[in-house]
Amino acid sequence: MATFLQQHNWLDERTRAVFVELILYNPHANLFSVVTIVVEFTQLGAAFTTGDIVSLRLIQQDAILLLALRVLMAIFLVFFAVKQVKNVLARPIQYLSEFWSWVELLVVVVGFSTLGVYFKAQYIIDETADQRASPVFELYKSAVNWYGVYTYLLGFLICCVTLKFVQLLRFNSHVLSLSMTLKNSFKPVIQFCVIAGIVLMGFTQMAYLLFGTKLQGYEDILSSLASLCTMMLGAFDFDALVEGHRMLGPLMFFSYQVMMQFILLSMFMTIVMDVYADESQDPNTDDLRMVSFIRDTTSGAK
Repeated sequence: MATFLQQHNWLDERTRAVFVELILYNPHANLFSVVTIVVEFTQLGAAFTTGDIVSLRLIQQDAILLLALRVLMAIFLVFFAVKQVKNVLARPIQYLSEFWSWVELLVVVVGFSTLGVYFKAQYIIDETADQRASPVFELYKSAVNWYGVYTYLLGFLICCVTLKFVQLLRFNSHVLSLSMTLKNSFKPVIQFCVIAGIVLMGFTQMAYLLFGTKLQGYEDILSSLASLCTMMLGAFDFDALVEGHRMLGPLMFFSYQVMMQFILLSMFMTIVMDVYADESQDPNTDDLRMVSFIRDTTSGAK
């Protein structure tokens, strides 16, 4: 196919991108892989390659068990949703003013959304599996996209459910001090994040202008921002920065590290530790009574 395209002048100086899409299947692992490879050509003559490989199991061997677990999850969500509706009707203003009430509502909404996306993805997967004899790439791509949305929603649902366990950990004095620290330091942390965001965007634009036409990790603003964030975590290629610009590359790297690691990070820790020191000296003993919480919960009062 590549030879045919080359002989008929499909690829010339006016070509801006070449897409290669294929489907792979491993019968031993029962996995389908949807592969997309893209080569982009800029007006300056640079070429950037990107690849996306997603593997998923289209043929479910334990479909009955998985369906039973989803039905059990749906029953639990319905029971949990009815309970939350009763709480809203009983005390609407007080219920909606509590943070954990919004977390419980979020669990219900994300849970039903996860189930809806799952059944939609499963429908497309079944339709794709019926056409394995003459595979259509768009169906596989659609199945991968819906399966990705399902994975993200499921991960967010697990995060929300795990967050609810923090409500039980508040009976520990240290965890209570930490939660109160996060609550009371919200305003100064937001103000700090605005300043840090302005500084980060300044370095992002600088990196994009210096390395945009030479390094793949800085080909646009978003990729430059992602590269700087990973650089702050310690993942970087200093030699590539030197090759990108012999003088300004190292200068940008060291100035960015000093600003983010030594100045802004120290300011952030100072804000949080200052509030934590005040909260740890004056804990709220009413929130540490676990026996009263269990008694009120079992009796139906909150």
